[in-house]
Amino acid sequence: MVGSEQDESAHDRRASGLIPLVLVVVALIGSVAVPARQTWLITGLLRKTTQVLGPARLHQAELQSGLAQEIGALQRYALFGDTADLTRYRVMARRDDALVAELETLAAELSATSSAHVATIRQRIDTWRRASGSPIARNASRAAVAAAVETAQLHYDDCLVAIAELSADFGNEASARADRVRSLERFSLMSNIALVLAAFGALASVIVLSARERRLAALLRTRVDEESARARREVALRESAEALAGVFTADDVTQRIARAALDVVDARGAFIEWVTRDAGVAEQLSVRAVAGTGVPPLASSCEFAGSHAERAMRGGNPELIANFGLDESGARSTFTAGPTAAIVVPLGSAGAMVGALFILSAHDSFRSEDVARAAILGHLAALAYEKVRLFDQEIRGRQRLERVSSSRSRLMRGFSHDVKNPIGAADGYAELLGGGVYGELNAAQHESIARLRRCIHDALGLIDDLHELARAETGHLALSAEMVDVADLLRDVGEEYQAKARSRRLTLTVDVCDDSPLIRTSRTRVRQILANLLSNAIKYTEQGSVSVSAAHRPVGPSGTDGDWVCIEVADTGRGIPSDKLEFIFEEFGRVGDSDQAGAGLGLAISRLIAQALGGQITVSSEPGSGSTFMLWLPLMSGAGDAAGSPRRLRTREAVPLA
Repeated sequence: MVGSEQDESAHDRRASGLIPLVLVVVALIGSVAVPARQTWLITGLLRKTTQVLGPARLHQAELQSGLAQEIGALQRYALFGDTADLTRYRVMARRDDALVAELETLAAELSATSSAHVATIRQRIDTWRRASGSPIARNASRAAVAAAVETAQLHYDDCLVAIAELSADFGNEASARADRVRSLERFSLMSNIALVLAAFGALASVIVLSARERRLAALLRTRVDEESARARREVALRESAEALAGVFTADDVTQRIARAALDVVDARGAFIEWVTRDAGVAEQLSVRAVAGTGVPPLASSCEFAGSHAERAMRGGNPELIANFGLDESGARSTFTAGPTAAIVVPLGSAGAMVGALFILSAHDSFRSEDVARAAILGHLAALAYEKVRLFDQEIRGRQRLERVSSSRSRLMRGFSHDVKNPIGAADGYAELLGGGVYGELNAAQHESIARLRRCIHDALGLIDDLHELARAETGHLALSAEMVDVADLLRDVGEEYQAKARSRRLTLTVDVCDDSPLIRTSRTRVRQILANLLSNAIKYTEQGSVSVSAAHRPVGPSGTDGDWVCIEVADTGRGIPSDKLEFIFEEFGRVGDSDQAGAGLGLAISRLIAQALGGQITVSSEPGSGSTFMLWLPLMSGAGDAAGSPRRLRTREAVPLA
């Protein structure tokens, strides 16, 4: 019994000694394992933030800037027609597609919401490009490109909205990671306290691991703060781009650029030195806009030669100055409150620099990404200044056009009053003379008076043509729409000019069919155009024939879709050189030395009337092979089948008019 009790007592002692040992071992293991796990989690968050979230945010900002450059290239092409802008547009489109692909890869590692937003961005970019780039794909006119870009603006805005939503996702992801870090820190602190109370012997290990954990947490918080600050700067950059898109004067652009620099680069002050160029005076710099603190007063000035602004404008790229304000470099500036770190950004485009933006550091230093953001801001400023220049140029051009139109209108009114009335009075006296009111006339005198009256009527016709041209150019043509039978109209005009064609020994044929369509247009104006075309064809054809025909065409001039009626007036005359095909439609445009009467206004008036009717006049010709003038008019069925489809013109043998 005694031995048995001793064995049990020894077992109990071993057991009681084992419990503290187990606790110490558990505490030691826990003091290492728990902090190690927390460290591993925080390190993973830090790595994912650095390798995924940071690059994703940078790509998102680059994508937004790239889209702005894409639409800028399209707008410049629509304004100037420079194919280099199309090349720049395609290069930026390929780069932006690569950025979207990288965003898809990175977003897949973050959340399903981010992946969905990236997919939405790709879809909206594709939709915008199809809407704005389709005229380019089919080589349409610059006006069509401009119209497509304007129509696709809503799609472009949808792209910006999707990018903003993605940026918000990234911000939420950063906030969630910060919350996760704080949660891990609290759990780690509580576990460490418990483990220290359980086993003081594991304190050293716990302290070492905890210190490392705190350093990592501080580093992560720093990274999160940096990402948050970067996000704020990205928002400021986007808002600056939107604000610059809505200004239309150089002064407004200058003021907004100075204010935007404070948020985009996180600076304490910014100012703009503007180059003043006066004839006979050396170029000067003057402070045009200021923002923040520590900046020179407005209107401060210095010489442009040898200044920091001149160096930056000559190089064309932003420059980082470590000790701005010191005289060691010898460069001039209106800033004298240094030294401080500063970024100098040239403003304007190549060959048209207007000044420089100076950004003063709030922390006595700048990072490389600050210089990159300043460069983006400078590029946005260049685009804004270019837009203002084009806008001013357009306004001046419109004003010149209005002055020319007003001058022509005054000329026409004066012409009518000062010339037409006296000529009409002269015609009246000539008529009295020819009628024998002032005495009998012999045959030679009658012929002379007849020639005099023909000359007077030609002069009056020229005045009427000038009036008609002025009305057409200013959009004041009298148009009265009605249903017009093409066949009936062509036969009518053909009959009218049949005698004139026979007098020149020409054959005039009209090729139409009885069931030709009706078109809703101005019969008087179409007849006027056909009369001009037929008169010219007969006038400039020495031998052979003149033919008039009509046909339905599913494709209109310049490849435009829709239903059209094409009325052709063809002749076997001398033809027109290819380099003169557009010249003949200009005012007083006549080809070669012609002995035929006429001022050269008929085709100019006819084209303007055709455009007012929604149509067009085109011509095809070769020297020695005759010419074919084509009048295109949009087709509207006046009588057709039950479905209302237009009746097509049937071709048949051309027959001379009786």
